[in-house]
Amino acid sequence: MKKRELDNMFKERFGFLFTDFRFKIISSKKENWGYKLVAANLTTGVEITYEFREAYIEVNLFKLIDGKIINNMQHAMRNDDPMLGFGLGWVIMLKKPEARIKSAYEYEINFIDYSLMVADRLKEYASDILNGDFSSFDALNTMVKEYWKEYFKNQNSP
Repeated sequence: MKKRELDNMFKERFGFLFTDFRFKIISSKKENWGYKLVAANLTTGVEITYEFREAYIEVNLFKLIDGKIINNMQHAMRNDDPMLGFGLGWVIMLKKPEARIKSAYEYEINFIDYSLMVADRLKEYASDILNGDFSSFDALNTMVKEYWKEYFKNQNSP
C-alpha cells in the first residue's frame, strides 16, 4: 500500500479526531515496518502506529507541553517523574479491561474492520483525554509504573 493510500485510510478511519476534536496532522510516515500518523490539537497529541507484520494499531496519547509531544516514559520511570503520555491500551485497562485491543489476527477480521474498531475504542475510552482532560493521568501513571516495577522485579529474581 502506498503512503497516500495509508494517509487517506487513516484520515477516514480516525476522521473524528479532526472533526470532533480539532486535531491537525503534524506528520505521517510510511516505513518498511509500517505507518505512523502524528496529530495534535491545542492540548493533546496522538500517535497512531500501524505495524504491518503484527497487524496491530497502537495509539499513544500525550499531554502537550508548550505545544509539543514529549515522550518521557523512560525518564519518568527512572526519576519518578509523572509520565506525559500513555498508550490507549493502558487507558482501556484502567476504564474497561475486557475491551483491550489485540492484533487483527487475533480477531480474525480484515484491516478495515480492525481499524474501525480501534478508532471506536479511542473515541469511546479516550474522549476525555482528546478534549484535554488529563485527570486520569495520575491513575495511569501509578498503574503503569507499578506494572513495570513488578515486571522488572520478576525478571531479576532467580
